[in-house]
Amino acid sequence: MTTTELVLPPNYRTVLDVLVDAAPGTHLSAQEVWLRARERRPRIGFATVHRGLTRLHRLGAVMKLEVPGEASAVYEPATTPHAHFVCSACGQLADLDFALGEETRRELAARYAVEIEHAAVTFTGRCAACRDAR
Repeated sequence: MTTTELVLPPNYRTVLDVLVDAAPGTHLSAQEVWLRARERRPRIGFATVHRGLTRLHRLGAVMKLEVPGEASAVYEPATTPHAHFVCSACGQLADLDFALGEETRRELAARYAVEIEHAAVTFTGRCAACRDAR
C-alpha cells in the first residue's frame, strides 16, 4: 500500500503530506512537522501531530530516526531503504544509498532466532567538512 492509498483522518494526512512534501533527504523533528502542518491546518495541535507521527510510523509510512545525542527523534517518509550518517563533530545528518541485503537479514534472523521486519542502519564519523578541518 502506498502512502496515497492510506485512509487517514485529515490531521494525520496533513502530517504525512508535510513529510512527503519536504525536500528529499530532509529529516524533520516533531516540532518542525507541527510548525509546517500549522501552515496548512492552523488549528492542528502538537499532540495531534505527535500521535499522527506515532501512528504513521507504526503503519510503515514514516521512518523515525533516534539520533544519539539529540533531544528528539526526526522523521522522514518511508521511501527506498537507505542508511543514515551522523557527523560526530557537527551533528549533520545525511542519507546514504545503502541497505542491508536480504541474505544478511536472513542470516541474522536465523542466527538469533528472530524475525527481522525492518532494518535501520546509522553510521557515525566525521563529515567531509569536519574531517578536512581537523
